[in-house]
Amino acid sequence: MIILNEQQIKAWDAYTISKGTPALQLMEQAATAVADKLDLLLGEEDQEVLIICGNGNNGADGLAIARLLLDMDYIVDVFVNLEGDHTPEWKANYERLLQKDPEQLELHTHWDPEKIELSPSGTIIDAIFGTGLSRPLSGIWLEITNWINEQTNLTVAVDMPSGLYVDRPPDGEVVYTDLVLTFQCQRLSFMMPESEPHFGEVVICNIGLSETFLLEHDIRNFELTHYYLLPFLIDRNRFSHKGDYGHGLLIAGSLGKAGAAVLAAGAAMRAGLGLLTVQVPGIMYSILQSAVPEAMVTLDPKAHHISAIEIPDKIAAIGIGPGLGKDPETIEALAKLIHSKPTIPLVLDADALNILAMRVDLLDQLPPGTIITPHPGEFDRLFGEQDDHYMRFATAQREAQKRGINIVLKGGITIICQSNGVNFFNTRGNPGMATAGSGDVLTGIILGLLSQGYSTDYAALLGVYIHASAGDLAAEELGYEALIASDIVSYMGEAFEELRHHEPTFDDEQENDV
Repeated sequence: MIILNEQQIKAWDAYTISKGTPALQLMEQAATAVADKLDLLLGEEDQEVLIICGNGNNGADGLAIARLLLDMDYIVDVFVNLEGDHTPEWKANYERLLQKDPEQLELHTHWDPEKIELSPSGTIIDAIFGTGLSRPLSGIWLEITNWINEQTNLTVAVDMPSGLYVDRPPDGEVVYTDLVLTFQCQRLSFMMPESEPHFGEVVICNIGLSETFLLEHDIRNFELTHYYLLPFLIDRNRFSHKGDYGHGLLIAGSLGKAGAAVLAAGAAMRAGLGLLTVQVPGIMYSILQSAVPEAMVTLDPKAHHISAIEIPDKIAAIGIGPGLGKDPETIEALAKLIHSKPTIPLVLDADALNILAMRVDLLDQLPPGTIITPHPGEFDRLFGEQDDHYMRFATAQREAQKRGINIVLKGGITIICQSNGVNFFNTRGNPGMATAGSGDVLTGIILGLLSQGYSTDYAALLGVYIHASAGDLAAEELGYEALIASDIVSYMGEAFEELRHHEPTFDDEQENDV
């Protein structure tokens, strides 16, 4: 599923019109797609709707939807504001609506909430402003928005919740909608935490935009799905052995933080690598040998922290950071590793990132292809304070390309910014994964995948996907509150199997449509 910004969405509409689809026909296709989805979702018992139409083309969509729902025998109330300018498409759809039997339609041309007669089971449809809003809601539209937000009715937005922008955070009131029926693709704002309070589920409606547009334009943002992963997933040979699946090195742990090393090591093993060596401070020997017996353990000369990094022969990938601490000797050990310009793929997380933030010279010398996995706080320490997640995403794109690295920006929707300028948004995962050690598990998974020979681009994508899928499987069984990081490790096998045997779903059909 592609994710477009406002300029691209408008360009796609214009391109489709330029290729021979009249604007009114395109609008009719959009209205039909929305009306059909509404009819499926609302069912026979909830056929009373109030459609609030703005003066532009989102309002024109609303007028067309009203006409189509009337044909489906819905009880339809419509509000229109006859003051101000209206688009040609709005005027055309308004005239079409007026041709319907007036006994079927309740048309309001002056806003008076006292005259709105909508039962508690009725649905409010927000068709005020869609893509293209450039300023906060004001005047009558702000008044209506506040009224909608006071109601308990199911609320559905056409294209976008009014008041929400595509490319930047909201700066005023927004219509809270339970459901968004958006057109053809995801919007960037649907991926951002600032938008979360303003809508529930998003359903994509195929409205017949030209597919050729996508072939002729440089699309850089995608929702991460199995389509991007299955073609490159390694199949195991019956006669293979552990040496075929790589030897990974995990450098982790400090006094009081053995758990981070245990979680990352367990996740690396579950990710399928053949051999794992874990370097830990001396005090952690018995803990690691007992908790992860499948791993080999090497001991740092110091009992409580890492002081020197030793790389065994034939290591395929290195993961460093979980529970690492920031002892001066640890900092110098990481500096020595980075200064050596290793050709071995690296994944850095947690305190390794905090050390990079303390030593900008090390950040500037990261080998190309390195994967870093910051959460927002770590990201801001690395690259400077960011005003919001939109800015954080823009900075991540720029830094990934500038430095030739992959940045996995962790969050409710994790964003993987690749060095080639392509970005993937992972919409899997759940709030139960916001728990201590979850990030250590992700580091281990990515290390395990890198060790098997997966490219850095692919290992970051597959690692995030498996991590989130395992978290979802765990949450189905345990709920959000009881989920802990080790549960994610326990469900990794099911997550891999689910990916390998993925069966098409309704959402997949929508992706195929796009």
